[in-house]
This record gives sequence, structure tokens and C-alpha cells, in this order.
Amino acid sequence: MIKSPAFGNTQTLAPILKTDEEFNNLMQQMKIYTRYLFCFFSLFGIAQSNFHKDTIPTSQINVLNSEYKDYVYANDIIYAISKNDDLVAINLKKDRYKLIKNNIVAIAMQSTGELLFGSSEGKLFTFNKKGKIKQIDEIDAQIFSILINSKDEYIVYSNKSIYYDKKHYVPTRATNFYGKVKLKLTGTTLIAPDYIYLDKMNFIWFTFNEGEWGGNVCFFDLDKKEFIYEKQPFNEYPTNLHISSNTKGVTYNSDNELFITSSGGSRTFIYTTLNEFDYYVSGTVSKIFQKGEVLHNYCFDPEFLEDEKYKFAFSRDYNGFKNNDSELREILTANEINKLGTITYNKFNNQLYFFSTKGFSILKNSDCTFIKKLYLSPKLTCKTQNTRSYCIDLLVTKFEFISEKEMIFLTKNDGIGYYNG
Repeated sequence: MIKSPAFGNTQTLAPILKTDEEFNNLMQQMKIYTRYLFCFFSLFGIAQSNFHKDTIPTSQINVLNSEYKDYVYANDIIYAISKNDDLVAINLKKDRYKLIKNNIVAIAMQSTGELLFGSSEGKLFTFNKKGKIKQIDEIDAQIFSILINSKDEYIVYSNKSIYYDKKHYVPTRATNFYGKVKLKLTGTTLIAPDYIYLDKMNFIWFTFNEGEWGGNVCFFDLDKKEFIYEKQPFNEYPTNLHISSNTKGVTYNSDNELFITSSGGSRTFIYTTLNEFDYYVSGTVSKIFQKGEVLHNYCFDPEFLEDEKYKFAFSRDYNGFKNNDSELREILTANEINKLGTITYNKFNNQLYFFSTKGFSILKNSDCTFIKKLYLSPKLTCKTQNTRSYCIDLLVTKFEFISEKEMIFLTKNDGIGYYNG
């Protein structure tokens, strides 16, 4: 049984406000937003699914029952942007939440704990520890993302440019920043990436997933103020290293080794046997590290998600699976579905974790050997379920550890999850 830290068994939790004036002000702000008030729902049961033997069954988990686009965390507070572009502060320890501002589309946190956020009108604000909001900048564009570098400087990616140090940097037309329809570049304004990340070398990663048409990854070098496009010659980072165009997550460990997860793409197959069980396992983990005098070593494992009993039966060649259906039916007695998602580093216990279709797992790494161990399997809502009653959507888009065992995760359909170990 997982114990709720503060919420008890309360069915819904009204906002706790210090004064009547504060309450009245909030009610005025939220009159037209009653259809998506932010409520804490009670703990809900999690079914103990029939996964493999390394499964750790989950009894209960705490979910903030609303849909959110992004969040940042600091000092027991989750700052989250709802699907309706409302920025709220949720206090995990005191059972309180508060509406900060409407029409907010992007958020970031400086190392000082000061919050930065951008509005749908292109305005940039700070929110300090005293609860004061201050406008600091404005651009004539639709803001997609705000990033913070090691100097606590902000970088804004919008539908017009990368905005950094009061200057605009615009990628060349007819590149992936403008979007594709199949293999044809068609856009006139920049598009939001499927994944964006600022690494320690001051490269901004932009990945654009195009489904069966693959995708592309591009970079922007903040130091040189220049773009690196996928044609140079093929997804270079930073010197002749192949980076998957289907990148789902990037993180560093304490040794400054860089880990990348990727899945999907044009050569991923769902195999269906005659006994109507499906096999779909897609995921590669990559590692960039320094060894000796070689600055950028690179290794990867495209099969680490696969269980040993399936590796031979489902060995692939370029055109698909080598084995015939009679062999596969003997092995596949249930659907085997697992797609790799994002990755994060838990600095409190020095371990890597990733999310996949089966849940959250620990990633053990030694040199170029990768081993998985299932950690947590929450039951999440899938809105695009397969006709065979399984889901291949990645239902968690972001997660982080706030202590050795406490985890916060952003879901597609179930709000923000909190797990206390």
C-alpha cells in the first residue's frame, strides 16, 4: 500500500485561501473557468496487471485530476500549465492550489527558484518567491518553449525565431523547422517540436516526428549562434555522431555521460501471428561519453527492451521478421507491447529511469551494457486504444524525482501524477 503524504482519503479538495478577499478575487478570476476547476481527486486503485516477473505491482497512486501541458517543480510546489492555458501553483504538502495567471503557454525555472513564463500574446514574466509577477520582455510571436541555460539566461523558441540575448535567430527556409507533409517541406512559420532539450554543451535539440515518414532532429548552437540541420550530413551532434530523429528523451548522469532514448520510425513493425497475438517492441538507448582522449564515444542498444525469450524468435532482417509464423506462435502466447519513452536521472540515488508502455523502469548501465528493471506500473488512460485492446501511445511525457523515492510525472490524459515510493 502506498500512503498518501497529505491528501488522506478526501474525495475533492476545495482551495485553501488565507482571507475572504483572496477567495473573492479568485472567484472573480475563475467565473468562466468552472468547467475545468483544479481538484484533487482521491487515491484511485491500480490494477495489478499480468506483466512479466520483474513487475512491481502498484496498489495506489495520487493523481491531480486535470489535463496539463507542462510543469516545473520547486520547494514542494508544482507550477503547472493546464490544457486551457491557466498557470496554477499546487502545494504538495499543504493541500493548496492557486491560480497565478491566465493565457500562459510556456514555463521554465531558474536555478534561483524564480519562475519564468510566457503568455499567448508573446509576453514574458517572472514570478518571484514573494509571489510578485513582473513583465520582463515581449516578442511579436507565438511562444512554444522557454529554456534556461547554465547562466540563468532565458531562450525563447517561437513560431518566428529563437530569441536569445535580445536577438532573433531564424532558421533557413525549407528546413525541418517549418514542417513537412510526407517528404515535402511546406511551412512558412516555425512549428513546435515534438521534443526540445538544452544540453550542457549549449546545444538545443529539436526533434520532429513524422510517423511512418521517420522524422528529423536539428540543433542550435548557442555559443556559435548557428543552426545545425539534419542534412549535415546526417543528424550530426556535435561531431559526426548519429542521433535518432525519433528521440524521446535526453539526460545526463553524475559522470556527465549523456543518455538518449528513441522509438518509433519508419522501420518499426507490429507483427501479428495467426493466433492473433501481436508483437511490438520499439526502443533504443544510446550513450555519449568520454573515454581516454576520445571526447565523444558513442554506443547504443536497439534491443534492450526485448525480453530474452523473444530475442531469437523475433530477430529481424531489413524487411521484417526472419522467422515463420509457426515458430512465432509457439513463443507468443499473449500480446507483447513495449514502446520506449523519455528518460531521467535521479540525483538522489544516482540511478537512471525511463518510461515505456509497460511503466517506469530503472536503467542499469555499465560501459555499453544496458539492463532494465521494472519499477512502477500505474494504470493510465489511453484515448487511442488499438483494436486489439492494447495501447502503444506513450502516456507519460515528462517525469522527475524530487527525493530518492518521490516522483512527479506528467501524463497525456490523467493530469499530473505523484508517487511517494
